[in-house]
Amino acid sequence: MLNLKNAVSGSGFSMNGYYVWCGSVIKENGIYYMFASRWKRELGFPKGYMLGSEIVLATTKDLSLPFEFQKVVIGKRESTMWDGTMAHNPCIVKADGRYILYYIGSCDGSKEKRAIGYATAGSLTGDWERASSPIALPQDANNPCVISDGRGGVLLYYRDGDLKVSVAYSDEYFARFKTVVHNIFPKGKIEDMFVYKEDGMYKMICEDADGVYTGVKKGGVIFNSYDGVVWDEEGAESAYGFNIEFDNGKKLLLQRRERPMLLNDGNKRYLFTAAKFGGESILEGGYTFNLVQEIGFR
Repeated sequence: MLNLKNAVSGSGFSMNGYYVWCGSVIKENGIYYMFASRWKRELGFPKGYMLGSEIVLATTKDLSLPFEFQKVVIGKRESTMWDGTMAHNPCIVKADGRYILYYIGSCDGSKEKRAIGYATAGSLTGDWERASSPIALPQDANNPCVISDGRGGVLLYYRDGDLKVSVAYSDEYFARFKTVVHNIFPKGKIEDMFVYKEDGMYKMICEDADGVYTGVKKGGVIFNSYDGVVWDEEGAESAYGFNIEFDNGKKLLLQRRERPMLLNDGNKRYLFTAAKFGGESILEGGYTFNLVQEIGFR
C-alpha cells in the first residue's frame, strides 16, 4: 500500500458545472500542467463523457493549491473525424522536444467507434495539431498509457471492452504500433493503467475492477515487470483505498477512485486520482474532482 499523506484541503482540480475526470500531469519550469477530461453535468455521470467529454488544461505553481482552468485543448470538431464527438483519457508525453497528448475519441459517442489517437504541440500552452486518424488498434481500444522502453522503442498499453489489457510496440511515438501481447493479466480485469519505472523495474498502478488481486472491487493495485511486457500477477500489491483524510481533519469516503497517475517531483512523489463522492449510487451521479496526495517514503 502506498504511504499516502493527508490530502491538502482545497488542492486538486474541479470545475463548477462540470464533471472532471482523468488527469495526466507534467511539470515544466516550476509549473504543473494537468490535462484532464470534463463534460457538462447535465449529461450525467459516467455515461455523459461519451457524448461530450473534452480535454482541458489546468495549471498550478504549488500542489497544495488548486489547479486553475486555462483552456480547452481538445474539443469537439467535425463529426466525420475519429474524435469529432468526444475526447477523453489524456496521457501527456514529452519526446524529442515536443509534446504528445494521447487520448481516446469517438466520432458518434459509441463504444464501437471509440479509438486511441494523439495530438502534438511545441509547447504545453500552444496549439495542438490533432491526428487525422486514430492509431490502428483493435476495436474499442482505450485507456492509453505510453512509455519509452529505454532502448529506443515505445510501449503503448490499452484495454478493450472486456477490461483485458494489451501492450503494443513501436520504434517511434508516431509510427504504427504492433500489439505484442494480448491480455497480459489473464486472471483479472484491469483498467486505468499508468506505467512508470522505479529501481530498474517497470511498475503499473491501475484499477483492480473485480478485486481479484486486492480483494477490493475497483481498488488500486500495483504490478511489477522486468521488461514492461511480461507482468507478475502473483506479486500484485494494493495501492490505495477509498477513505481520504485531509490536513484540516476532515474525512471523505469516495465512491469511485480511478485513473491513477504518479509524478516524481525532485525528492517528492505525488499520486493523482480521479475521485467521485456523494452520488445516488457507487457508479452514478455525485461530484468529481482530481485528488492530489503526496506519497511518503517508508
